[in-house]
Amino acid sequence: MTARLSLPCLSDGRPGERGIEITHPGKHTLDIQLLGGFRLDYADEPVDGIDTPRLQSLLAYLLLHREMPQSRHRLAFLFWPDSSESQALTNLRNLLYRIRQQLPDADRFLSVHHNTLQWRTEAPFDLDVARFEQALERAGEGPGAGPSGAGPGSATTRQALEEAVDIYAGDLLPSCYDDWIVADRQRLAQAFRRALETLVQLTEAQQDHSAGILYAQRLQRHDPLEEAPYRHLMRLRALTGDRAGALRVYHRCETVLERELGVEPSPSTREIYERLLALEDGSAEPVRPLVPMVATFRLVGRHDAWSSLREAWRTASSRRPFFALITGEAGIGKTRLAEELVQWTSRQGIATATARCYTIERELAYAPVAAWLRALPRPRLEPVWQTELARILPDLLAERPDIPPPGPLTEAWQRQRFFEALGRAVLAAGQPLLLVIDALQWCDRGTLEWLHHLVSQNPRARLLLVGTFRPQDAGADGPLNALLHALRQSEQLTEIALSSLGKAEAANLAAEAAGRKLGRNLVDCLYGETEGNPLFIVETVRAGLPEEVRGSPSEGFVCLPRPLPPKMKDALLARVDQLSLPARALAEVAATIGREFAFPVLAEASHWEEDDLVPVIDELWRHRIFRQQGEDAYDFSHDKLREVIYDGLSRARKRMLHRHVARALERVHAKSLDAVAARIANHYERAAEPEEAVRYCQQATDVASS
Repeated sequence: MTARLSLPCLSDGRPGERGIEITHPGKHTLDIQLLGGFRLDYADEPVDGIDTPRLQSLLAYLLLHREMPQSRHRLAFLFWPDSSESQALTNLRNLLYRIRQQLPDADRFLSVHHNTLQWRTEAPFDLDVARFEQALERAGEGPGAGPSGAGPGSATTRQALEEAVDIYAGDLLPSCYDDWIVADRQRLAQAFRRALETLVQLTEAQQDHSAGILYAQRLQRHDPLEEAPYRHLMRLRALTGDRAGALRVYHRCETVLERELGVEPSPSTREIYERLLALEDGSAEPVRPLVPMVATFRLVGRHDAWSSLREAWRTASSRRPFFALITGEAGIGKTRLAEELVQWTSRQGIATATARCYTIERELAYAPVAAWLRALPRPRLEPVWQTELARILPDLLAERPDIPPPGPLTEAWQRQRFFEALGRAVLAAGQPLLLVIDALQWCDRGTLEWLHHLVSQNPRARLLLVGTFRPQDAGADGPLNALLHALRQSEQLTEIALSSLGKAEAANLAAEAAGRKLGRNLVDCLYGETEGNPLFIVETVRAGLPEEVRGSPSEGFVCLPRPLPPKMKDALLARVDQLSLPARALAEVAATIGREFAFPVLAEASHWEEDDLVPVIDELWRHRIFRQQGEDAYDFSHDKLREVIYDGLSRARKRMLHRHVARALERVHAKSLDAVAARIANHYERAAEPEEAVRYCQQATDVASS
C-alpha cells in the first residue's frame, strides 16, 4: 500500500478531496452516481442490494458530507424524526448493517465507530457530484473558484463547463423525498442552470450558434416554465437565419405558460417575437450593411473585442443609451467588427442604420444623421417636427406639401427644437436600436453635438451608437473629444482598441482567403509583409501569395514579395495624405534613409534646426507614421509605409535625398566612418555619384577583410 498527500493545488485536479490518498494495488474503484438516479458499480459491475430509497438516502448523505464524521444520534434524528431515540438508533444500525453487507469491501469505504459514521475520503471511489463541482470550480463557477481563474471567455472555461453539464444527468437522487436533500438538490440544480446560461453566452460570443442552441434547448427542458431559455432560443435561431424556428419557439413558450400558469409571455419575450414577425411579414426595413473591410471572411482574432461589443449592446438594449468606440489604424478591422454587430442584431429583427463620414464631406452638416433617417422607417410625427426634419431631408417638402418650410436657425431655442425633432425621429419606434457611424474622425461638428444631446436627453432610450475611429487622424481638440469626455464622465462609453493580428490568427485569416492552409515558411513571409494587418493580409493573398523560392540547402527558404496590392497601397497613401507638407517632406527623407534613423542623421539630412524638426517628428508620431526605436531613433510604423513614400518620389528627388543622407552620415559618424561605410556607399550609388560610392565600398571591404 502506498500513500501520498493530496492537496487542492496538485495536478490531479480534485480540489474537493483532501487528506491522505491511499491506493491499493489490485483493488477496484467504486463508481457512484447520485445525479439523475442512484447507481453503484464496482469493477465495472453493478452493485445490487442497495435498492431501497432509505438505504440510498443514507449512503448519499454520508457521501455528500464526507468531510466530517457524522454523529449517530444526529443521523437517527434526521432520518426518523417521529420515532423515539432508541428506535431511531436501532433503525440506523439495521440500515448500516445492510449497507455493510451489500457494499463490496465496505470497511475500505466506511469508517464505523461507536458514536460516529464517516465515508472515507481516501477510499478509491468516483462520485459524480464531486466531479460536477470540481468542473464548475475549474470554470470559475463553483463555490471554491477564486477571482483569478480561467477567463470568462476562455476555451478552458468552456471545456470545464461542458464537462460539468455532461456529468449532470438529472436532479440529485430524485427517488429521495427526505427533507435534508432539498437544499443540496436545489443548490446543484441552480449550479447546472448557471453553467448552461454561461455556455449559451460563451457559444454565442464565439459565434458557435449551433452549440448555443443545444445548450439553450437543454436549459429550456430543465425549467420549461422559465422564459429566459425561450428568449435565448429565439435569438439563436434568428442568428442562424431560422426565423420560422424562432417563431415556433415563441409559440411553444406561449402554449406552455398558458397551460401551466395561465399567464402570457412577458413584454421582453413578446418584443423579440414581434420583431421577428415584422421581418417575416416584410414590414421591417431591410438592413443596409456597411461595405465590408474583409469581405465575407469570418471574424478572426477578435474574441475579446467582440465580447466587449456585445456587452455594450446588452447594456444599451436593457438600460440606457451607450456608445462603443472602435479604434485602430487603417485596415485593422474596425469596420469589419462593426459590420459583424450589424449582421448579428439585424438577424434578430433589431432595427439598424449605418452611415459613413468622408473627409471631403466634413463641412456637410448632419450628413450621417440624414443617412440614418433615410435607412430607418419614416416616423409619423406632427407637422412642427416634420418641418424641422426637412432641414436635412428636403424631399419631405415634396412628399408633404402641407408642411411649412423651415426658417433659418438664428436662436438657441430653434436649435434645441431641431435637435429634439431629430431625436424624436430616430427613437420613434421605441424599440432597441443600433446606429453605426464609420470614420468618426471625419464627422462634422453639428452631428457630434447632436449625438451628445441624444444620449444625454434620452436616458431611457435603448440605443447603442457604434463609431469607428482612427485616433491619428483626429485633432487634439474639438467637438469629438468633448463628446468622448462627456461620455466617459457619465460612464456611457466603452473603448475597443484593435491591434494587429498575431501570427497564428494571421495564418487563419490567410488560409480562409487562400482557400487552403499555408505552410509555416509562407506564413512567416506573409506575416513579415503585412505585419498582421487584416486588410493587408487579405489583399496580399488576393493579389498573389509571395513566391516561394528554395535555393540550396544552405540558403533555405527565400521570400520574394510582390508589388503592393492596390487597396493596400491606397490605405497607406490615405494615411500619408493627412500629413502637413513639412511632415511629408521629412517622411520622404526618412524613407530614403531606408532603415531606423537616429535624430541627428534626420536633422542633418533634412537641413532643419532642432526646434523646427521636433514638432514635425511629433506630428509623424501622432499619425502613427513613425514609431520610436530605443532612446534616440525612430522607424516607420509599417515597412510598407516607407515603401509607398519612397516609390512616390521622382528619380531626381531620390538622387538628391540619397546625396543628403550620405553626407549626413559622413558628418554624424565622422569619427567612426568604418561602421557606416557600406551604408554611405549605397546612398552615393543611388545618388549617381560612383566615385564616392566606390571609395566607401572599398573602405567597407577593407574593414570586413581585416
